[in-house]
Amino acid sequence: MSDVKKVSASEYDTCLQLGENAFNYKLTEEQIKDRKWQMDKQDIFTVQEGDRLAAKLHLLPLQIFLNEKKIDIGGIAGVATWPEHRRKGYVGKLMKKALNVMREQGYALSLLHPFSIPFYRNYGYELTQYAYTYQGRISNLIVSQPSCEGKLVRLKKEEASSLLNDVYEKAASAYTLMLVREPWWWERRVLSDDTQIIAYEAQGQIEGYILAEMKKDRLVIEEFIYHTHSAFQALLQWMKNHDSMTEQVEISMLPGDLDAFHFANPRFKEIKQPYFMARIVDIENFFSLYPFSAPLADTPLNLKIVDKYAPWNDGVWQCIPNKEGMVVEQTSDEADLETDVKTLAALLLGSLTVDKAVFMEKLTGDPDNLERLSGWIPNNQPAFLDFF
Repeated sequence: MSDVKKVSASEYDTCLQLGENAFNYKLTEEQIKDRKWQMDKQDIFTVQEGDRLAAKLHLLPLQIFLNEKKIDIGGIAGVATWPEHRRKGYVGKLMKKALNVMREQGYALSLLHPFSIPFYRNYGYELTQYAYTYQGRISNLIVSQPSCEGKLVRLKKEEASSLLNDVYEKAASAYTLMLVREPWWWERRVLSDDTQIIAYEAQGQIEGYILAEMKKDRLVIEEFIYHTHSAFQALLQWMKNHDSMTEQVEISMLPGDLDAFHFANPRFKEIKQPYFMARIVDIENFFSLYPFSAPLADTPLNLKIVDKYAPWNDGVWQCIPNKEGMVVEQTSDEADLETDVKTLAALLLGSLTVDKAVFMEKLTGDPDNLERLSGWIPNNQPAFLDFF
């Protein structure tokens, strides 16, 4: 028998042992205690062979920003199989179970960090978010004189979430797919004991911050958020003030935040790395939440969606714009456009344009209807700074 079941707290140790093997790490006692605390917040599904654990999957209840709106999603993490049980279809069983549970729980969308992009494309996920990193010499950062009205403040870990979350959310709501962070997430997933937390404060308000760590050979900026020019310049100057400690800096940024104009030497290296994938769990639910730009007077559009892994999404959907947003219902009428669930997620979440999808033969239809669909999709920029 190899049925999927949900684990209890008494089985956490065997799940953690599988994770250590699959991802090649060793947890300390303190880390085990922390992992178990977090596992209480998750749904963990396993496949057993007899009385032994063969494979597992963690489902995390999370929220993300869909522009300014916060929506519930399911995060997939910790997918692992013992080597002797691989290639038996166990991950497929777990993914199918997770999709059904997410639909039942009302999640319209799912995110995951892939060990293999092609592997998770098989289950309807598509690449939507990238990590942006800049590497170069500290001396090549260009800094102008910041306003004298503000000051830099070093924060303690225990006060960071309450002081920085509003600053983070203001930035996050300008993108799609950024994570909504609860206080415990800040404390356990964002900040470590080695994190330096530097905020820029002016007139009693925090206008920006950086999360930094000094490594042996470089200064690493793990997060750089700012809302004013003064905050931007003051935090850059803080980085430059490390020139006696190291020559190198590595900065993780939101997309579009830095370019060659901020570097004295344009050879400053910019790295764009594939990072997270997204999947539409439930078409009807997702379309009701998505901020379409369709004119109210526009006529319905019939969209055929191919989804082999979630049959409730598969078929032709009539998309009807109204003052409440977009109403969708399945229809037996002929389709105006056709695509698959992976491409649809990339289109609506901003990682793929209609023109590119057509060129790649991932989206087909009449040119007029393709233009209408393009006009319905707002100018979204996906981003993600967290990890799970």
